[in-house]
Amino acid sequence: MALGASAKVQWLQTTCDFGAFDESVGPVSTEFRFVNTSAEPVAIVSARASCGCTSPVYAKEPVAPGDTASIKVTYDPAGRPGRFTKYVGVTLSDGEPMTKLYVKGAVVGSEQSVSQRFPAGCGDNFRLAKGAVMIGDVVKGQLYTVFLDGYNRSTDTIAPVVEGMPPYMEVNVTPEKVPPGEQMTFIFYMHSAKCPLYGIVTDTVAIRPDRNAPVACEIPAIAMVNEDFSKLSPKQLEKAPKLWLENPKADFGVLGSAPVSMPVTIKNIGKSPLKIRRLYTADAGVSVTCDSETVKPGKTAVVTVSVDPAALPGALLNARISLITNDPDSPQSTIRAVGSFK
Repeated sequence: MALGASAKVQWLQTTCDFGAFDESVGPVSTEFRFVNTSAEPVAIVSARASCGCTSPVYAKEPVAPGDTASIKVTYDPAGRPGRFTKYVGVTLSDGEPMTKLYVKGAVVGSEQSVSQRFPAGCGDNFRLAKGAVMIGDVVKGQLYTVFLDGYNRSTDTIAPVVEGMPPYMEVNVTPEKVPPGEQMTFIFYMHSAKCPLYGIVTDTVAIRPDRNAPVACEIPAIAMVNEDFSKLSPKQLEKAPKLWLENPKADFGVLGSAPVSMPVTIKNIGKSPLKIRRLYTADAGVSVTCDSETVKPGKTAVVTVSVDPAALPGALLNARISLITNDPDSPQSTIRAVGSFK
């Protein structure tokens, strides 16, 4: 049957919105129908998809005047979480320009595919790219920005919020509302000048997957705060303080059951006052104090290391104590506390 160039068709629809659906559902399909409203037969000459994830299936036989024909379009969501808009370009024998048939929706990634990019869980259907806000090395006085991505695995739009921020941090959430199957970003700002500590600083922030969610997940925010010595002139460096440790090890020998303490002497062999910025340890059963916050040139101070054997986690004492000062050559020193049980 000859196909007339004057044939016309009417598409019943040219867009299909699948909405939000889980990746585990597998391929989803729809049928686009058209009616041959002309007096001549018409046929589908070609149908080409915009990408390999979309495939068309159609009959090649001509459609008589007044009859209806269809083309089936299938979208495969495997490995493609997130919002999508694809099309199939259909060319008919009626001589008219190509018609684009659109399929769109939002794929909620499966647990397996999403966990590769967002391994940290936060609630039932919200995932994070990391389980911590890793700020890294920070120079005191500067502003630092850290990005943390999140993913909405639910089939509802959510509005994540962050609570319990330390006073030296702020956060922006973008976008504020996250559609199903899409990702968002927490933008954390650290104002290091407002942070009271030097060395390793660990705080906690609480992320609520949605403002109405009953439970928030707590994750650590970690930074290493360092003093800024970059603006010191050669003359200032020459006159700077300098720490000297008489013995960087507190050896308690054989420990009994009673708490014990041991002094460690530090000395300022520089030309300016030595300031103790921070003295701390993260080891259980060990505490540390210093009898002075400032050590004048040529003077000494005593660091007292105390050990409670009952609070030690194992049979050996091997603790690390951090001493942070304003010595530009060696701003962080380590004192070891060692010992053993009978």
